[in-house]
Amino acid sequence: MGKRNINNFKPTILIVDDIAANRFALRQLLKAIDAELIEASSGEEALLKAIELDNLALILLDVQMPIMDGYETAELLREEEQTLHIPIIFVTAVHRDEQHILKGYSSGAIDYITKPIQPDILAAKISLFMELWRLRYGLEKEITHRNKLEDKNRFLADHDMLTGLPNRRRLFLEIERAVNRSDRDKNEFALLFIDLDGFKSVNDTLGHKVGDAVLIQIAERFNKLVRKTDTVARFGGDEFVILLTDISDSQFLIGRIMDVLKVGRQPIMIGNEEIILSVSIGVCIYPNQIDDPDKLVDYADIAMYKSKELGKNTFSFFSSDMDQAAHRRLAVEKQLRHASKKNEFSIHYQPVVNCSTGKAVGVEALLRWTNSELGNVPPDYFIPIAESTGLIHELGAWVFEQAIEDINEINERLPSLPMTLKVAVNASTLQFKNSLWFKTVQKAIKTKKIAPENIEIEITEGLLLEDSCDINNQLSDIRALGISLSVDDFGTGYSALSYLKRCPINTVKIDRSFIKGIPEDKEDMVLIHAIIAMAHGLGLVVVAEGIETQAQWDFLKSENCDFAQGYFFSKPLPPQELEIWLSEQFNIG
Repeated sequence: MGKRNINNFKPTILIVDDIAANRFALRQLLKAIDAELIEASSGEEALLKAIELDNLALILLDVQMPIMDGYETAELLREEEQTLHIPIIFVTAVHRDEQHILKGYSSGAIDYITKPIQPDILAAKISLFMELWRLRYGLEKEITHRNKLEDKNRFLADHDMLTGLPNRRRLFLEIERAVNRSDRDKNEFALLFIDLDGFKSVNDTLGHKVGDAVLIQIAERFNKLVRKTDTVARFGGDEFVILLTDISDSQFLIGRIMDVLKVGRQPIMIGNEEIILSVSIGVCIYPNQIDDPDKLVDYADIAMYKSKELGKNTFSFFSSDMDQAAHRRLAVEKQLRHASKKNEFSIHYQPVVNCSTGKAVGVEALLRWTNSELGNVPPDYFIPIAESTGLIHELGAWVFEQAIEDINEINERLPSLPMTLKVAVNASTLQFKNSLWFKTVQKAIKTKKIAPENIEIEITEGLLLEDSCDINNQLSDIRALGISLSVDDFGTGYSALSYLKRCPINTVKIDRSFIKGIPEDKEDMVLIHAIIAMAHGLGLVVVAEGIETQAQWDFLKSENCDFAQGYFFSKPLPPQELEIWLSEQFNIG
């Protein structure tokens, strides 16, 4: 039920009696009392009405009622928070002895009136309770009024009158808190200084009233973009500041900046006027770019003016290096979304050789991207972007299918090869969180595009640490297809023996960072010796990556490493060149 206007409240008396004549008699006796009289014919009805009434001042409760008597009704009323403190007067025909009086008070009553009722005594008592209610109500009203004034004053001290956003004073308090959290948790936060492009002409041509309406709409749009832990503030005039906490994910930060630019360009309707603006943004990061919180806003402001100089409707970082990196990332992401349709991807293959024979037994498929505007983009740069944008799923499936097609063609064109060439394909951790990857692999095996023993899937150490049921099930399902699994870049992460024992792994690949120090770095040599011994002890095969010198090759052979790959044997080659390289190695005419 809806609340009534508190200013129109009158005290209410609830008359509870199962006999209508008794209720009528009480109403007649109370006619002179300035109160609203409500009736209930049972204890159950009394409980319901007592909870509904917002201004209940007193309950006159008959003791002798069927089903639920007055004592039980009073006890239940005392259990409800809303009726806990409502005075109850028992009205009874029962003899007023000590036993009944004690039971009445223990049930929650504050007085006892016996029938027949003496009108003057009843009126005097009830008048007293009504006066007490009015005094309490007046006090509560005054307290409520003062609290509202205090809340309003506190709000006005910290917020902008027009938009309701935090003002400059509150912003600096939030920056101080963000600095403390950042210093404590060792994370970063970003400050976006935003200026509305073209806002002055709105005020000049359409008036300040329209200008104010524009600012209100812009404030609402910005507020919808942020999390509860972030802050949107009006800094003054047409300037706003957004404080983004915990921005360890750079893609999240770039995404938020692009969202601000997008909503800044959206048309604003004020009456019949369509207003189109844009925003210029300056970005400063604490403590990456500056560790002096007092200068954060100033530096972000400087970066904002840099955006103005660049033609507006853009963003700039205070640090030139970070600014270039952010804009390059955006350019890469934009081109990456269309790279597949433009056939810009290709696969190169690096041979893997047997350490005992020095002959190739397989290849690793390595994705390459050449863009007309960006040139050759390194995989370690664009693959994380593909992961963060979700493009990795489609891209990973394409690499898998294309690699199978290329290797099948080479095997068919070189029937004299002494073995069937095996191909290893890298898989991102994210691909194991999407069913597309397993379905792609499963389809290739079921349609006999390639024999399972001729395909290997390389995963990272990070995937082992996920310890997810879904991921572990996918790994097991892939192994059940007969496909082998290898752990790439082993030794650079946090793998433990327990992970290798638990997961269905066949191969570990020693990262090139351990190989490049051989033979000068004795510690690397000891580590390689330990990794090979450990892997062989677990029944795993070992592949060493990044072999570039004869000394490295000799050492790995002496340590009984199983397989190796690197520029010492061959750089990654496109399919046609790989075919030539294989023909030369195996003297195929």
